[in-house]
Amino acid sequence: MTVAATTASTRTGFAMILIIAVAVVVLGVIWNPTQDGVLKGTSLTPETVVARVQSDQTYPDALRTLLQTTRANPGDLAAAKAAARATINAGRDAGDSRMVGASLGILRPFLATPDSETLYLAATARQYQHDFPGALKLLDQALERDPGDVNARLTRATIQTVEGRFTTAEAECRALNAAPGVAFLCQATALLMTAEAPALEQRLTLILQQPGLMDPGLQPWAIGLLGELAQLNNENPKARDYFQQVLAASPKSLRDRLILADLMLQDGLADQVAPLLKDAPATDGVLIRRVLAAMSLNTDSTTDREDLAKRFQLNLDLGLTAHAREEARYFLEIARDPALALHRAQVNWAMQHEFEDAQLLIAAAMAAGQPAAAQPVLDWAADQKVTAPALQLDDLKKRLAP
Repeated sequence: MTVAATTASTRTGFAMILIIAVAVVVLGVIWNPTQDGVLKGTSLTPETVVARVQSDQTYPDALRTLLQTTRANPGDLAAAKAAARATINAGRDAGDSRMVGASLGILRPFLATPDSETLYLAATARQYQHDFPGALKLLDQALERDPGDVNARLTRATIQTVEGRFTTAEAECRALNAAPGVAFLCQATALLMTAEAPALEQRLTLILQQPGLMDPGLQPWAIGLLGELAQLNNENPKARDYFQQVLAASPKSLRDRLILADLMLQDGLADQVAPLLKDAPATDGVLIRRVLAAMSLNTDSTTDREDLAKRFQLNLDLGLTAHAREEARYFLEIARDPALALHRAQVNWAMQHEFEDAQLLIAAAMAAGQPAAAQPVLDWAADQKVTAPALQLDDLKKRLAP
């Protein structure tokens, strides 16, 4: 995978992905792959139907051809890597975690004696499935084999940023000596919520105003960062304009589309959300925003509500945690169950510390009447020097003051 392809997917990050829940029944109990245990109190026979897996996602013709080549040549590493790359990209575009996960099966025969790219691709699939420790372990191995692997180092920095370890991520970004443009954008991504934000905004604006200072392939990433900076500063109209520019250049960027939908919802532009998400894959995040827009407009959203309720109840029944962020927002804003919303927000906070995660934990703690449950956000903000105005940390400190 080229650096350009990697950087294009970096801002997509951990886009809200389609639940394709599969229960593995072993000896009458459900195995929980997230927690390496069993779901307590659930005893099933091998004949029990836990859920019916349905997906209308079809594999693109080019991907089908690559998969057929891999099956016909099981020992061909180059063919396997090409198929894995295509599978990951197709799964990202479709918001289909099942498809992304299939890349691990393609690569598995070669993981006994892998090269750095094979490890990087496997790590990318684990990253997408929110297995951050597993992904980082594979990336460490990749960099042991090839310390100059830009893709592996960038992905490691991305995961560290999502985990809210900004100082660690920035140091990782600085090591991207072979790709200075990528290194700067990587550092900017890691420092968006810190006191460095004003300087980053000035530098990003200056670079974009000077033709030739940045690889055109990196410009959507830079514009998206300006959009996030505006969002963090409560400058929503400015942020919306930036994200519209990103989507004009990168229409498949689901993360940018979802952020723009959130800004529209905040600014009373719910009527613009449905057109924005019309062609987006039916991921949890997409459905949540469609329902919230419908609620704002007093229009029917029964089908989407029922779909979300089934997905999230199945997640709870199976003890899955990868979609805790979406679940927390659903229970907070749609199902109106603040206690359950707080629980899922806490589960999510244990895994990742992005702006949306901090927002959710604070909002759920307040809605549940347990403001002290938001203290971890303040502890993290102090440790990582987070200053994002949109988080209203000073107000939170006052709420939690003795």
